[in-house]
Amino acid sequence: MILISNHLLTLEEFNIKNRLGDENSIFRNNKNIVIRINMAHVKDIKELYRFVRVDYDIFLDYPKGRTKPPVPTLNINDALEVMSQHKNIKYFALSNIEDVSEVDIICDIIPDTVSFVPKIETLQGVLNLEKIFEGGKVKHIMLDSEDLFTDIKNDVSLYTYLIERVRKVCDEHNVKLLELYGVVFNG
Repeated sequence: MILISNHLLTLEEFNIKNRLGDENSIFRNNKNIVIRINMAHVKDIKELYRFVRVDYDIFLDYPKGRTKPPVPTLNINDALEVMSQHKNIKYFALSNIEDVSEVDIICDIIPDTVSFVPKIETLQGVLNLEKIFEGGKVKHIMLDSEDLFTDIKNDVSLYTYLIERVRKVCDEHNVKLLELYGVVFNG
């Protein structure tokens, strides 16, 4: 899976005309591409509905506990409402997952058609990965390595160890690991 920010689709450079002259995104024919909507960057529910009304699979990402700007104006109930109405939302991520009980609660309340993706951002989350995977409910995780680095007080050797540990545990449990790979700047 390759996650692409929904904001990239607003850039002219990411849209092309096909041979018939119809506008078509360069991502449309790639089934590995999933559009990520980070709810911290959504101003209101109307904008969220506008973002999910696309012909792509959606990865809806809710930043639970986020204190750095932008702080979300929507809540998890808004995410649940939109998920229940849009079948193209295939994944739901939630930040700062540290415990299997959180996974169980979220998996119980999201639609069956949506796969839960815990976001691992803390030492505690990394240490509990095996427990989180034991229930078999998790097929993907997202690693926020920058927040993890901050959580461990910028300890480089511990960070390196934890990243390798996450990769190893994911491999052992056949869980797909989503990691940041590159950045796009526009100007």
